[in-house]
Amino acid sequence: MVELNIDIPKGFLDEETRSDFRVSQKIKEVWAVELDLMAEFDRVCKKHDIKYVVSGGTMLGAVRHHGFIPWDDDVDLMMIRDEYEKLCAIGPSEFKHPYFFQTEDTDKGYMKFFARLRNSDTTGIQKKEASSRYGFNQGIFIDIFPMDVVTDDKEKFKKQSAEARQMMQKVYEACNWGRHMPNSHDLKYKIKKNIIFPIFGSLIENFINPNKVFHQYMDICKMYNGEKSEYYSLLSFEFDHDVHYIKQKDMENIIDIDFEFLKVPIIANYDEALRWKYGNYMEFVKAPNYHGDMIFDTNMPYKKYFETHQFEDE
Repeated sequence: MVELNIDIPKGFLDEETRSDFRVSQKIKEVWAVELDLMAEFDRVCKKHDIKYVVSGGTMLGAVRHHGFIPWDDDVDLMMIRDEYEKLCAIGPSEFKHPYFFQTEDTDKGYMKFFARLRNSDTTGIQKKEASSRYGFNQGIFIDIFPMDVVTDDKEKFKKQSAEARQMMQKVYEACNWGRHMPNSHDLKYKIKKNIIFPIFGSLIENFINPNKVFHQYMDICKMYNGEKSEYYSLLSFEFDHDVHYIKQKDMENIIDIDFEFLKVPIIANYDEALRWKYGNYMEFVKAPNYHGDMIFDTNMPYKKYFETHQFEDE
């Protein structure tokens, strides 16, 4: 396994059964890399007084399992937009190799509306994207989501939502013509990427600028930040999905909780938040995570993995 900067407790990497689910040594190694990323992220956030909390399945795992959900393999963190923008300002200089702070601004072609912290000496490729061989960093990662204000005015929110959908379509169109295209075997992408873009790329990106429309979409999500309302949500991730709603007042009361052999910050009102998101969250449900199937390698950098492996189109 790749060298890490945290001390792994004796026996942590051993295969074991948790909640009647067999956790392999391979997944334990992935967890170890992610815990190392969490520890480094926490160090930088504390240094710059940036507040964040665990989110989604990581919040659920912290409360129900005091660590990872046994059948899960990812980490989700979230912070209000102001804190997120502070992080984006210092992240590129604070995180040193093998850590890589990834946004569309630090890694052109990433084109996601949230950040990731990656370990560049490992491989963490979403299987559905493997054959596309995207050029952005694809080391093992943790997700960091910005939270934006959900306006209490339903008409304003409806209009904002419509604008977000329209802009998202422009983002997709821009990605399909710019440098963000996948390295696919699909003929239409081969023609675009190998013939049209090399000749007309600069003109195309001036006319359909992926980075510009990306930030225009983000501006729509941030439209009502600073407004007094009841909720934040992960608007830039899933705009209309109220399962991501978190009460604004809950972000003012944060406590620490055990997560494996680390301590992580969580909203003190986690019970209400988890019931809103999962219902009876103490009941075990073995559901797939957002990323789908992953290709993990804790010994090989993602660049070398791409060089030495073939992938079929999904």
